[in-house]
Amino acid sequence: MKKLIFLFSFIILFAGTQCSFAQLSATTMKDIMESVTDKVKTLEDVNDQEIVNITVDLLVGSGQKFVYRYLDNNFDYKVLAIGDRRINSLNVEIRKKSGENWIKVDRVSGQNAEIDVFPDSRAFYEFTISVDEFKEDNTAGHFAFLLYHYDPVKKK
Repeated sequence: MKKLIFLFSFIILFAGTQCSFAQLSATTMKDIMESVTDKVKTLEDVNDQEIVNITVDLLVGSGQKFVYRYLDNNFDYKVLAIGDRRINSLNVEIRKKSGENWIKVDRVSGQNAEIDVFPDSRAFYEFTISVDEFKEDNTAGHFAFLLYHYDPVKKK
C-alpha cells in the first residue's frame, strides 16, 4: 500500500512539474533573445553599427518601460524596438530634457518600430516603450529596445 501511495504521489508530482514547465515556456525570453542576437550580428558585422544600449524587458497590459540616455550630437542614432511572438506592434516615444521640461522629439509605432534621432546638442533623452497591439488574446510579451549608430572605427 505504501508503494502504491508513493507511486501516485510521484505521478501527481511529476504531472504538476510538467504543467509548471509548460506554463513557464509560454513566458520564455528565448525567442526575443534569439531575435536580438541575430539583429546584433547584422548591425555590427554587416552594417558597421555600434550598439550603445540594449534593453530587454516584459510589457504587461498597458504598462510602459523607460530607457534614459545621454545622446551625443556627434552621432546620428537609430532606435529599434521589436516584440516577441505575443506582440503585434510597439509604440516608441522619444523626449528630450530641456531645463525642467521634457520636449517630445518623435514617436513611432510598428511591428519593428524604427526611428532616427538627430541630436542637435548633447542632451538627456527618455525613450518610452509600450504595446500598441498584442497578438490574439495575449496580455503580456517581451520586447527588445536597441539604440545604435554608425561605428566610426570600423572600415567599410
